[in-house]
Amino acid sequence: MNEPLILIVEDDPVQRRLLRDYLGSRGFPVVEASSRKEALEAVLRHRVDIAVVDYKLGDDTGTAAIRDMLAASPLVTPIMVTAYGNIERAVEAVRSGAYDYIVKPLDFEKFLLILERARERQKLRREISDLRERLDEKFNARNFVFASPLMEDVTRLVVKAARSEATVLVTGETGTGKDLVARMIHQSSARKNGPYVALNIPALPESLIEAELFGAEKGSFTGAHERKIGKFEAASGGTVFLDEIGDLAPETQVKLLRFLQDREFYRLGSNQALHADVRVIAATNQDLEALMKKGRFRADLFYRLNVIAIAVPPLRRRKEDIPPLVDFFLKKYGEREGKKIHGLTREALAALVNHAYPGNVRELENVVERAVVFAEKDTLGLADLPLDVTEPAEEGKGPEGDTLVDKVRRLEVQEIRTALRAADGVKSRAARALGITERMLAYKVKTYGLGPGTGNRSGTGRP
Repeated sequence: MNEPLILIVEDDPVQRRLLRDYLGSRGFPVVEASSRKEALEAVLRHRVDIAVVDYKLGDDTGTAAIRDMLAASPLVTPIMVTAYGNIERAVEAVRSGAYDYIVKPLDFEKFLLILERARERQKLRREISDLRERLDEKFNARNFVFASPLMEDVTRLVVKAARSEATVLVTGETGTGKDLVARMIHQSSARKNGPYVALNIPALPESLIEAELFGAEKGSFTGAHERKIGKFEAASGGTVFLDEIGDLAPETQVKLLRFLQDREFYRLGSNQALHADVRVIAATNQDLEALMKKGRFRADLFYRLNVIAIAVPPLRRRKEDIPPLVDFFLKKYGEREGKKIHGLTREALAALVNHAYPGNVRELENVVERAVVFAEKDTLGLADLPLDVTEPAEEGKGPEGDTLVDKVRRLEVQEIRTALRAADGVKSRAARALGITERMLAYKVKTYGLGPGTGNRSGTGRP
């Protein structure tokens, strides 16, 4: 049903019936309440969108009823109906949370206009709430897919950073997920309801970076035809994410440092000092300490940014994360493409695990997405993967023709089989002996295809 559900809160049965019949004739679904208590019960029982509340409810007031309803369901849009058309009543209604008010006897044309405005407001608030819930879910740590101890360490730092207001420096190779880490920190912090504004520094000409960060007055440079609000001003109350901070020009580094010290800045072409309450998270795939030695990055700015340091490891150092990431991407793109992909063959998964991933998680996601798009079966095999994944590179070959990855894999398989035999197939005991988590062991068993029965949680099967 597209029309909003309207709650009528009126102790006079004649007035209540009059409102109900009018709203019903206009196609609105209606529920009724005759008291403050019934109004609260109705809100708890139904997904009420708009509440039309009389000011007098026996010994209670409509303002008290509105406060109750909003405490129980903040998305309700209340409209106050009163026989006392004065400023004091209007102010009291608004302070209690009413969107608007109308005076008795009702002018139904005016009432319908107020109702239409309330409906548009309610629709917008629902959309914003739904979007925020989707963002919360998307950037919740539960969806930060990993199985490796290295990423457990990263997640612990994300949680600590979210509790703080300090600046954060996220480092790591391209494609490791630095932007996701930054967004998770914001979305888990006290600033989550504020703006999240991201700026990719290399994507803009050097001459425009300062205006993007701090804003510019009309006429301050060629092409500035109107005042421009900068990222710091736009993000007040929230977070600014500066991606690839290592590419920031030296003169802009000075101004950024001043902002981090005093939270004060100037728009280009203005002498008026402005302030912004923002939290800064920066990221880079470069070695800032090496840049400092070359004089290309300010040491004082580095120390201002590097209060909380989070290093995101490359995917090749956390192979345990590949199987759960593959499962996550299979589900994501399978749903998008309308395909039910049940998994990969053992050979295909082994190829994905053994690949070096110069592009990190972004490359893995691209490989899985491509495979799902072109898949003709419900299980992906080697033929569904690109050649650079399925054909091992010649680089890194040892004297016996094996890559380092092959040697590590062979050693891991041997150690896992030995531990499982010693533990009589009980994976919890085998995991403790290996010094890894049971979940990690389960993924390795699955990845290396160590035989049926070894992938279940009870661990009663032998390898």
